[in-house]
Amino acid sequence: MNSMAIYPVDLQLHSTASDGADDPATLVALCADLGLRVIALTDHDSVLGVDAAIEAGRRLGVRVTPGVEFSTRNEPERDYLDINILGLGVRHHDPTLTSMLEQVIASRIEQKIRQVERLQSYGVDVPVEEVLARAQGVPGRVHIAQVALERNPGRFTSVADVFAQFLASDAPNPTYVERAFSLRVEEAIELTHAAGGVAVLAHPGAYPRVRNIDAVVRRLAAAGLDGLEVRYPYALNRGHYGVDASTVRALSAHFHRLAEEHNLLITGGSDYHGAVKPGIAPGMAGLTWEEWETLAGRCGWTEPMSSR
Repeated sequence: MNSMAIYPVDLQLHSTASDGADDPATLVALCADLGLRVIALTDHDSVLGVDAAIEAGRRLGVRVTPGVEFSTRNEPERDYLDINILGLGVRHHDPTLTSMLEQVIASRIEQKIRQVERLQSYGVDVPVEEVLARAQGVPGRVHIAQVALERNPGRFTSVADVFAQFLASDAPNPTYVERAFSLRVEEAIELTHAAGGVAVLAHPGAYPRVRNIDAVVRRLAAAGLDGLEVRYPYALNRGHYGVDASTVRALSAHFHRLAEEHNLLITGGSDYHGAVKPGIAPGMAGLTWEEWETLAGRCGWTEPMSSR
């Protein structure tokens, strides 16, 4: 990548500690090359990559904000479906946080094993041990799709094709399995606060199964939610894939107004995963430097995160 990042601050990035393609140090180096000054590593249900990212950030002059993206329990009766909470600025060695994440990861691994077994029942060659080895940290559907594509080249044309046929929530051949253990949305918010972080609703416009996201935001604000991820590359993600730039700006403007209405912090991030989510680059969405200074001031983030 030769072009510079649009925003100097990107508060949602993923590494190989969950389902990203780049290891934490490589990810930080890429961000430094693009001119980013502040990033948050927000792997799914994991802080396993944060130390390596912080160390790389020290060498390369990038401030790394410890973070995590919590997946939460589906509660259709409350319109909580596929909700993700970003815990930003957490003390990533906090024993309560790490203990809870260990439980979440164990449940996630068990869920993915059963999902692979369900995929195998459709005649797809996808060994469990290869999926777990590919993950390196927290297994996700993308790891299943990558192995399935490699071992079944005549059956699938791409990772997206594996999702379309088997792994997406609306796939014609469903493989979804409920987790034995998962956090409720309020528990993710409380856990973030207990670890000294701020709880942010990730990509509020990317929940196609949610009927009324504004009402969900209102209820979560009352439950202690601290912020909204206002700026996000919706045109390259679920729910709004392929929309034009004016639609993306309208979504961002809507959630900016909603954040102000509920006195919520404003954040932004690219949701970069590397090659597994093509077209997205670090800094494609995020915060201006002035917006970051406002956020850091409201959160008390005046010293480097790694010293907290």
